[in-house]
Amino acid sequence: MALPRLFRPFHSAHGQYTHELVNLWYKSELGMQILEQERGVLDQLLPELFGYHLMQMGGVNTSSLSSKSPIKHQFFLSEDGVDLLEKHSDDPGEILRSQMSAVKSKCTELPLASDSIDVAVLHHSLDFHDNPHGILREVARTLMPGGKIVIVGFNPWSWWGLARIFLKNAPKAPWNGNFVSPYRLSDWLNLLDFEIEGCECVCYGLPTVNPRTSAAFSWVGALAKRWLSQTGAVYTLVATKRVATFTPVKPKRFQRPSLVPIPLNGLVRPASRNPSNDVDRTK
Repeated sequence: MALPRLFRPFHSAHGQYTHELVNLWYKSELGMQILEQERGVLDQLLPELFGYHLMQMGGVNTSSLSSKSPIKHQFFLSEDGVDLLEKHSDDPGEILRSQMSAVKSKCTELPLASDSIDVAVLHHSLDFHDNPHGILREVARTLMPGGKIVIVGFNPWSWWGLARIFLKNAPKAPWNGNFVSPYRLSDWLNLLDFEIEGCECVCYGLPTVNPRTSAAFSWVGALAKRWLSQTGAVYTLVATKRVATFTPVKPKRFQRPSLVPIPLNGLVRPASRNPSNDVDRTK
C-alpha cells in the first residue's frame, strides 16, 4: 500500500491553471522582489553564453529574463500557450529588439530536434510540475553537446523551505510547489551526462514584505549570506552537456600463417630411395 504524499504536487492540484497562478504570484510585491533578484543573476550570466537558439521555460511569461543574452533566436515554451504580453519594460526599443516568440507544447514532449538548442533557461519549471526528471531528460535530448542549461529554482534548504512546511496547504504559489534542492538536482544532471559549472543563491531573508519584520530579522539574512551561502531561497544552477567522445576501435586484422605453403606442382620431386638399389651397389 502506497503511503500518502506529504506535499501535493502543484501541477496535480491546480492542473492547467498552474502557469496563471505562478505568473499571478510574481505580480505581487514579494514576487516582484524575487524576480528582480533572479533577473540580476541572469543578467550577469547570460551574456557569457553564446549560440544560435535559446529556449526559456517557466512560470513567468516575460522575455526580460533573457534580454541580456546575445542569442538572437529566442522562444518561450509553455504548456498553456500564453502569449508574451508582459515585457516588464517601458522602453519600446527593448520590446522591438526582443525576438522571443511563444510556443505551446508539453514540457516532457518537446517538438524539437535532438541536439538543436544551445541554451535552455528553466525558470522554476521543475518546481511546478509533476515530472521534473522527465523535463530534464527531454531538455538534455534537445541540447547540443556543449550546450548550457540554466535552472532557477526554490531551495528547500532555506527559510522559505522551512516556511513551506507550515504553508503546505496554502492554495497559492509558491508554497505548494515541489522544491528540488540543488544537491539532488546535481545528481540528476550527472546521470544525464552534464557537468555542473556552479550554483549561485539569492534572497537570504524571511518570506515577508512587512518592513518591521524585515528590519527586525535582517541579521538572519546577513549571517546566512556570509556563513551559509548555499541557503538562499532561490538558486541558479548552470550545467554543461558533455561532449561525447568516441574511441575508434581498430578492426581485427587477418592473421596470416607464419609458414607460406609453396605449391609443388611443376617442381622436381626428390626421388625416393629404393632399398633394392642399395643392395645391388654393395654387391
